[in-house]
Amino acid sequence: MKTNVIIASSFVAGAIIGAAIVFMLSNCCYKTICQTDHDFPVVDTSAIRLISVQQANTYFNAYMKNPDSVVPFKAFSINAQQFYAMKLIADNDTSVHGFRIYMGMDNMKAVRMVVGTGSPDIVKTIYITDESGSGPCPRLCDDESPIME
Repeated sequence: MKTNVIIASSFVAGAIIGAAIVFMLSNCCYKTICQTDHDFPVVDTSAIRLISVQQANTYFNAYMKNPDSVVPFKAFSINAQQFYAMKLIADNDTSVHGFRIYMGMDNMKAVRMVVGTGSPDIVKTIYITDESGSGPCPRLCDDESPIME
């Protein structure tokens, strides 16, 4: 039962994040909606690095030994590094439909792995980022958001 909840939460998180990121990229990065210039936030790109599918699998399996369980799942926060990794992926692969952020553990340090989605995940480019400021809600929630009132 716990595994089904985790899988369902992961799927819902991926769908929500993917839709939000595609909208943000089309709105701000590609200027298809807002038609204004936006400066990308300053991002420490030294913390973003490419990893292989095998490394991503190792990090994911390490995380799944003690996964977060979030019921009910309300939202997912992403940080600027993850957003920048999504932009890098989108800039280099026109087949990307959206994005998925996988949870991982690298030597007892929480990490996030960013991949493009298509049908299935597009894993030829996987970026690993710091997990700070990102994660599921509840845990990282804006309790004062008017959305949650």
